Parts: sequence; C-alpha cells; structure tokens
Amino acid sequence: MLNLLDRFSLAHTQVTRLNADLKEIVAPDQAFRAQVELKLTPRAMPPDQGVNQYQVTARMTCRGSREADDPEHALFEVELVVQTVYRQFQGDAVSFEEFSGAHASLTRQLYPLMHHQLQPVFKQFGLDQVKLPYDLVKSPDTPSDGRQLH
Repeated sequence: MLNLLDRFSLAHTQVTRLNADLKEIVAPDQAFRAQVELKLTPRAMPPDQGVNQYQVTARMTCRGSREADDPEHALFEVELVVQTVYRQFQGDAVSFEEFSGAHASLTRQLYPLMHHQLQPVFKQFGLDQVKLPYDLVKSPDTPSDGRQLH
C-alpha cells in the first residue's frame, strides 16, 4: 500500500469542532475504560499552482465510562474534528482515487496531533487519569475505511 506520508506534507490544519460532555464530577482516582475512534474522510481539492492537494477531515471521538459500569453508559464523551490539507511534494502525481485508497496511512501523523489537542481538555475536565495511547497500532482486523478503534 502507498504510504502518503512519503509523498505528501501536511500544509494546513484547522479545528472545526470540539464538543466535550462530562456527565458528573468524578474523583481524581476514579478508574476509566475509554474507547477512541479516529475516522479520516478524504475530499478532492483543485490543484494549487499545478501541485496536487487533498483535504482530509479527521474526526476523533473518545467515550469513557467507569470500569465497573456498562460501557454504553458514558461518563464522558469528547469529539474533535480537524480539517487538514495535504500537498504533494514529490513523486509522480497521485490521483484522488489513489489518495483515497491509501488515506489510512495518514493516521500515523494525525492521531498524535489530535491526541495533543485532547489532553488539555481532559485536564480541564479533571480527568487527568484518562491516558490515551500515543499511537494507534494497525492491527490485522483494522477496517479498510481508515477507522481504528482502541
């Protein structure tokens, strides 16, 4: 599979949505179970001065519950949406179809960026004990649509 990070650079990022909901105050030593999902959606853009560029919407959701509770009963939910633009900097021109087919390779760059954005939100909510993984490791059962669950 084509690794887009070998040919494209991240040219622009913009947070377009941050929605966070904490259902109740929690103790600092409260243990949590959290599910993190990152979904990437590529969009075609016109070339800029003959250089291919594509937009990617990255949507990360994090839903947490007490370890003793039913995971469907969320204690907190956070959604972060970031719009990005990737510009091709080397190699033969990559079509939108090729870009779309390989866009999951951008996860290795976008997940840490979004992780960095969410940590202060957890701190402001008093959820310092929520520690997201620093990386989403691709597993054999990872869906081909760019989503990864942890």
